[in-house]
Amino acid sequence: MLGPWDPGLQVERTTLAWLRTALAFTVGMLVLLRLIVHASALAAALCAAATLPLAVGVAGFAWRRHLRVDRSVRADQPLPDGRLPAALTALACLVGFCGLVYVALS
Repeated sequence: MLGPWDPGLQVERTTLAWLRTALAFTVGMLVLLRLIVHASALAAALCAAATLPLAVGVAGFAWRRHLRVDRSVRADQPLPDGRLPAALTALACLVGFCGLVYVALS
């Protein structure tokens, strides 16, 4: 008879992937802000105020999700909801919008 399912390092790999994605968006946004600030400091400040807190929030969601999934897998409970993918989608949309602002200002 097989024992309980052992996730191995799957939970850690998934968490690192979420964190790496949030970091990539953050770095990309910082580079984009550096470009936008040459055209308009106000637009750069607004883009930073909209996106950078959300990027930090995505990293926080990823860490909380890691803790929840680790407990859920061990207790054989359902996985958490989809707030993390939704927050990452919102971050991607905001970064894209800031890219459009840069193109419009150039």
